[in-house]
Amino acid sequence: MAPNLGPRRDPGPIPPVERAKLDAQRAAAKRPEASGAKGVEVVHRRAPRYGRFILTGLLAGALLAFVIALFTRGWSALSTSNTFWLLLISLGLLGMLAGSVIAYLRDRASLTHVDAMVASPDEPEGRA
Repeated sequence: MAPNLGPRRDPGPIPPVERAKLDAQRAAAKRPEASGAKGVEVVHRRAPRYGRFILTGLLAGALLAFVIALFTRGWSALSTSNTFWLLLISLGLLGMLAGSVIAYLRDRASLTHVDAMVASPDEPEGRA
């Protein structure tokens, strides 16, 4: 039976420098020997973020709806706010559709600008 040494004390958080050293040692232990390892060809391309294009289209539609609602004040029985919301529904959807089409076209264009690179395993610090 092991002797009771009292309550176990937590050493506290590990300083970032020590944590980085431990992480590097763990990664080096898991990595196969890099001396004979060859690089692997990888493909890198920059694809657009669809959500940002769609949101930009929605905001453009909202801005256009606001401007049209202000300029058409008093032309119909609808109030300015009702006109804005009605236009926002239609122009917002059209803006979102236009944004997604633009993102799709940019994505298709980015396929022609694909960069092929060779990725090789990193050497751990101290082994260079």
